[in-house]
Amino acid sequence: MDATAGDGTSPKSEPTIEIPTHERELARLKEERDQLEFQLKRTLADADNMRRRARQELEDGRRRVLEGIAQELLPVLDSFKAALQIWDDQGGRGDAAGVVEGVRMVRVLLSGALERHGLQEMAGAGVPFDPLRHEAVGTEPTPGIPAGQVLRVLQTGYQIGDKVIRHAKVIVTAAPPQTGS
Repeated sequence: MDATAGDGTSPKSEPTIEIPTHERELARLKEERDQLEFQLKRTLADADNMRRRARQELEDGRRRVLEGIAQELLPVLDSFKAALQIWDDQGGRGDAAGVVEGVRMVRVLLSGALERHGLQEMAGAGVPFDPLRHEAVGTEPTPGIPAGQVLRVLQTGYQIGDKVIRHAKVIVTAAPPQTGS
């Protein structure tokens, strides 16, 4: 007998492609999930370690800066202590001019230590008023000086580089009052 179909075509043989079973596909997906989960945990642990290292380096840097500044300021503290000890040893009846001179010397020590770390005093009287560097606490009409100049500094301003640490508190010149004619 002829194995032809009624329509005159020969029977087709099915290709023998092995289709993975659901169990094999499920096992493969579980393995892939486990690998991805492992990679995720490892990446999260690495990120956590990097954050911890960065935080530790920042703390170490801060500590080193503080140690450096403290080493420079300790002589200032020692000078204050010595001046007060001399005053106390003399029963508070010592030479006031000597104490004032000692305080001036301590100020020089302190200013020098801070300057070595980049702290600078801002310019004082006679410069144009700059609201980015000065805080005007008052104005004063001053003949012969143009308006908008710093007349007096009530509290010195400081900066590190271009960053203002403390604005200078100043009195600014104002235009003389207009008299009516």
